[in-house]
Amino acid sequence: MRRALIWTTGVAAALIVGVGVAESIGWPFLAGPAAAFAAQRLERSVELSPGAGAFRLHLLGGIRLHLQRLVIGNPSWSQLGPMLDAQHLELKLRWRDLWAAHDGRPLRLQALSADALQLQLERLADGRASWQFGKAIEAGASSEAASAASSAASASAATAPAREIQGVQIADLRIGQGRWTLADAQMALRLEGNVASQPPPAGGWLADATGSLRQAPVTATLRAGAALTDQALGDRGVQLPLTLDVQAGQARLHFDGRLQDPMDGAKLDGSFGLSGPSLAAVGQPLRLTLPTTAAFSMQGRIQHAGTRWQATVRQARIGRSDLAGDFAFDTPPAAKPVLSGELRGRALWLQDLGPAIGTRAPDGAATPPHGAKVLPDRPFDLPSLNAMQAEVGIALDRLELGHPGLEAVQPLRAHLSLKDGVLLIDRLDARLARGRLDGHVRLDGRSRPASWDVDLGLRAVELAQWISGLQRPQQPPYVAGRLAGRVQLKGRGNSTSQLLASADGRAWGVLSRGRISHLAVELAGLDVAQALGVALRGDDALRIDCGAADLAIANGRVQPRVLVVDTRDSTVWAEGSLSLADERLDLVARVEPKDFSPLALRSPLRVRGTLGAPKVSVDKAPLARRLVPAALLGMLNPLAALLPLMDAGDDDGEPAAAACRQVLAKRGGAAP
Repeated sequence: MRRALIWTTGVAAALIVGVGVAESIGWPFLAGPAAAFAAQRLERSVELSPGAGAFRLHLLGGIRLHLQRLVIGNPSWSQLGPMLDAQHLELKLRWRDLWAAHDGRPLRLQALSADALQLQLERLADGRASWQFGKAIEAGASSEAASAASSAASASAATAPAREIQGVQIADLRIGQGRWTLADAQMALRLEGNVASQPPPAGGWLADATGSLRQAPVTATLRAGAALTDQALGDRGVQLPLTLDVQAGQARLHFDGRLQDPMDGAKLDGSFGLSGPSLAAVGQPLRLTLPTTAAFSMQGRIQHAGTRWQATVRQARIGRSDLAGDFAFDTPPAAKPVLSGELRGRALWLQDLGPAIGTRAPDGAATPPHGAKVLPDRPFDLPSLNAMQAEVGIALDRLELGHPGLEAVQPLRAHLSLKDGVLLIDRLDARLARGRLDGHVRLDGRSRPASWDVDLGLRAVELAQWISGLQRPQQPPYVAGRLAGRVQLKGRGNSTSQLLASADGRAWGVLSRGRISHLAVELAGLDVAQALGVALRGDDALRIDCGAADLAIANGRVQPRVLVVDTRDSTVWAEGSLSLADERLDLVARVEPKDFSPLALRSPLRVRGTLGAPKVSVDKAPLARRLVPAALLGMLNPLAALLPLMDAGDDDGEPAAAACRQVLAKRGGAAP
């Protein structure tokens, strides 16, 4: 009995001494088993540097580990090198945390520091990420399947405890010099940069990055919040203050907010500022189909969780436009991104969206030279129409048409949809000079060249109010009345000029309750005597008995079937054509008076040339038929020279006036 007690005491003493010696020298013989244990738990290769002092472990009062070098591999599917390569690594954790990890809970580390660290992270398009651990992930299951497997394991924990580790939590993370790489196929993102802990009192971490996002160059700097005390990285609900500055392509982003659950979903919430030379500069790297615009800046709040981004834009300045809105952008792994929301604004200037259809921004290139082509010929970015889907409401207080003489459209409501390469703007309801504008515009980018159709209508637009900025002060308006009309066109092409050059369709308009400047009518008819008379006594407004236009459009050629203004004094009508293909004009305006004039040249006006350089001239043949006899008679008697210039007002314009009345009757008479 005594001998057994002595042996027991001796063994116990030997164990105590052995443990004490092992504790003092750091348990170097456990390096191999520790690496094997970590490899089993993480489902990854784990390597520890051999040699004296390379492994020091202390187990009393918790686990404290010093490693000269630790290398943890990436999953077998990864194309990168090791996920983690750390030198002079210090680690602290509690025994109870290790036991919890053995039962399938996250492995919680009280402290982790490294003098030097290299981190290489990768995520595939199907959602597998190298920072996820477990057999389901390694085997190639999607992130959804892995999550389902995790839930099933938790539900059956009473009978079969889960064996895969469920992530890592770090209470205090310090890094001397770090280098990191991120390859994210889901976002077409590849970055690399540096990261380091900041000393007190600032604390936290500072990181920078360079790389590419959807082939656009990216540079970034990030400052995360101070080191955590009562929470750990990986804890559910943990939040880190975060400041981020990014330049992607030509766009700049500043974010100031919080990062929640950085090691489990990474949710963002904070304020942002975004600027760039065009909205398209932002859309390209983010797979957003946005229009090419003038330079812009915007501020608001942004949130991100899972595959969904939400943004509240408090103010967006695009050129002179002042806009706002609420948007959601979802990026599911196996489907096209979807943009939804509402665009609002106090004012949108049409010129600020001009580059989207090929025109210059108001702050862009110099004015084109005289005679240059007017119709925009910049190709549409048709592939971008297939890059995403969209459902966006539009609610604008005012749409400025870009000319100081034209009244703005106010308000304007519409709906924009983009589905499988087809862009549609419909549900258009806009108010213009007490009237309304409605219709739709559709562009189908699936075909080559693209096809499009336009159907836009005007109802009860007060013409004098719409063009009030062009009228003379204290004088009758050049033209007034209630305008109604419609434009219906179809075409094919990859730019605005190509679309119009192939256009087929029809446009019509009628003017009711109309009035026109008496002086303008007399001058158009080259009626010198009556124009002088009107000028001396003051201009007045002639009632328009009939005003109508009926334009046929075929293969880009516009020909007026009827283009007439008929008054009690004269009938004015136009003939000829306009080619949208080569932008050439060949129009003739005729004025036939209905009353006697002692001095009227009565010659048609011709408009030729191009849209960029129109040339207005008087038809010389009819003019010569009056001026030559007048000159000859003037040689005999000065008063006789007036005889060829007298006009009895025989109203040769009656056929044109009759055609005008037919158009008016066909379109329902007076405009509503």
